[in-house]
Amino acid sequence: MIRRFVLATVLCLMALVVIPALAQHQFLPHRASTQPNSAPSSNATATATLTPTPTPQYPPQGNDSTSSLGSFKIKVMPQFVSLFYNPGPPAIACPGFDPATNILSSPPLSDPATLIGRSMEIPDGSSWDVNGVPVGVPSGIIQPANVGESMLIPPPGIPCGGVSNCSSGPNTAEVHTEVESLHLLGSGAAVRAGQWYNNASATTWPPNKISPGEVESQSGPNGTAATFFPASSFFDVYVQVDMPACPAFTNAFPGGTLYNLMPLVVKNNQVTSFPPQVVYLHDSTSIVPILFLVDNPGFWHKDDILGYFLLVGHGVGTNQNDFNTFMGKQSNATCPIQ
Repeated sequence: MIRRFVLATVLCLMALVVIPALAQHQFLPHRASTQPNSAPSSNATATATLTPTPTPQYPPQGNDSTSSLGSFKIKVMPQFVSLFYNPGPPAIACPGFDPATNILSSPPLSDPATLIGRSMEIPDGSSWDVNGVPVGVPSGIIQPANVGESMLIPPPGIPCGGVSNCSSGPNTAEVHTEVESLHLLGSGAAVRAGQWYNNASATTWPPNKISPGEVESQSGPNGTAATFFPASSFFDVYVQVDMPACPAFTNAFPGGTLYNLMPLVVKNNQVTSFPPQVVYLHDSTSIVPILFLVDNPGFWHKDDILGYFLLVGHGVGTNQNDFNTFMGKQSNATCPIQ
């Protein structure tokens, strides 16, 4: 427990120092990987020579359409607390803001048409894994993206961390994934990714920031199609968050759009189907700040840090009551800012 707290503290302090400097430079997440001894001369050649065998449990390359729910909590930086709380008298707080903790909670959010792209089955550590493989199939304006290992930042321990009866290693079956469409809405707030990332009112492709991921079997290198599930899954999510104005008092939060420069890593190790019916949780070992997208003179500057995510949940294929119950049992991440 002490080691984990120290790690979280270091990550938090690093994030608060490094993120303002990085905010002027867009980047893709990177995970170091070992190149195989031999690799196809091009991605096109690689994907053409690997033919998946569809099974009732493991479908071929495609898209999964599902409903989804969401919620988040943000620890607001001290310099921006006055946007959400007026000590009065009388004391007035904006909806969702707790002045005792300086935590801003989102309203319930939902999206009836979330779209997730997935690749064909590929072996972990293979040239397709390293160099990239097409994810999803054409749908409207959406076109398949090429997702490779170097684009992914996995949470610690994937796929077997905290899981019993789990094996992993080179040649374990996996698929690469991508959030192709996410438009969570509720009480004037919105969380956007995929084809909604670039614009709050219209879909565009490709997104300026993609949200890639991976699903890896827990059956290890000797697993078969029949034992692909259960699997562990994660996404490196980049979102834009539209927050409505607070009408509670003069000079309260006027409304604005936020974004994350570091990936919001969400994970679940109980995936048993495509699409999943699980709740993805933010990996609390990473401290992810959320920044203002544009200037608003007198209130904030572009790339100022509003705060950092304490708790994020994304329920896929679940109902609101079950989602609320699950999220109510989760603990907030911690970070020593005052």
